[in-house]
Amino acid sequence: MKSLPTFVATAILSLSLAVPAQVIAQDRIAVATIDGESIWLDEIMAVAETLPPEYQQQGIAGIYDQLVDDVANSRLAAIAARSSGLDKEEDVASAMRTAADRVLAEAYITREVGKEITEEAIQAAYDTYVADTGSRETVTASHILVETEEEAKAIIDQLKDGADFAELAREKSTGPSGPGGGSLGSFGRGQMVPAFEAAAFGMPVGSFSDNPVQTQFGWHVIQVSDKGIQEAPALDQMRDQIAANLSRQSFARIVETLRVGSTVEIRPLADVMAEARQAAENAQ
Repeated sequence: MKSLPTFVATAILSLSLAVPAQVIAQDRIAVATIDGESIWLDEIMAVAETLPPEYQQQGIAGIYDQLVDDVANSRLAAIAARSSGLDKEEDVASAMRTAADRVLAEAYITREVGKEITEEAIQAAYDTYVADTGSRETVTASHILVETEEEAKAIIDQLKDGADFAELAREKSTGPSGPGGGSLGSFGRGQMVPAFEAAAFGMPVGSFSDNPVQTQFGWHVIQVSDKGIQEAPALDQMRDQIAANLSRQSFARIVETLRVGSTVEIRPLADVMAEARQAAENAQ
């Protein structure tokens, strides 16, 4: 088996089913000892979170021993490294500081984000989504697609004279919906190209285009036969998506707040690479 160097949901969920989360968080549970020093459950869980996807299928029972062995081996190697003074070498010490900073930063951000992702916040975001019916509007429409504006205007004149839209679509439309009378069925926001969407959603039910609509496909004459509001999914169906959206928003706010009062200056990559090449040449 490969050394265990990202197992995520399966391992954590499996342990969570057997061990209450509050116990894992508050009371350290020993899984092994090295010369009387404990290896803790949270240590092997930290390794579990870095496992590659192929281990996800095994479940915690299939990799528990290897996880503990990996932590034990790392602990023993670190002890040996400190005994040899390796941790005092500047490049190693710098890497250790960088790793420690990253762990601390990730822990801080995770904790701060977690404070904001409450059940109340999720419910409020869901309520906002439900109230925003505009994002769930649908239109049932048909269209006739032709190559020129003149053709489209001539079709509009025929419709004004009482011609049947579906018949004209079957006769004149160059689009794939033509044989079906131009029917596009029902669609929501973001499913059509912008110019077509704006025209269709802006038309009253039962109307057809006053003026042709141009898109990259040609010229359209649109007929709207119905409008509606798509039912909002249940909260449980959206919970993970809402939590993820709130997490991204929270992360952005936290990072923005951290940067207030600090100046971050990024050197151009070209300058950095030039300096690196010069350093490499000087080292030869």
